[in-house]
Amino acid sequence: MEKCDLLDDLIHGRITAGEADDICSAVLADTSNSVPANEVLGMTRVEWTAYAHGAEFGDVANWRAHGWPDKCFLCGGKIVPENFGWLAREHDGKIQLRHVVCPKD
Repeated sequence: MEKCDLLDDLIHGRITAGEADDICSAVLADTSNSVPANEVLGMTRVEWTAYAHGAEFGDVANWRAHGWPDKCFLCGGKIVPENFGWLAREHDGKIQLRHVVCPKD
């Protein structure tokens, strides 16, 4: 499959969330592809990790366009998405980030 920028396409309305899911499914089903799925989809490791944790493509696209959450929803402590050490989880009806090991646990 040819490389794309799935999140950019979603941000700019060139595809729908359903189409993003279909494109991802096709990439993951293509066993002949030697390029990692996140690279084929034009996603960073941070973006792919958030998706793998359960964030929808729309959530990740929104973060790319408007900035990533930078506080843990449990303790309020700083999170640097590029440093990992976080999980994407639903909280107050939306996907947010929390520390993997949070002082509030």
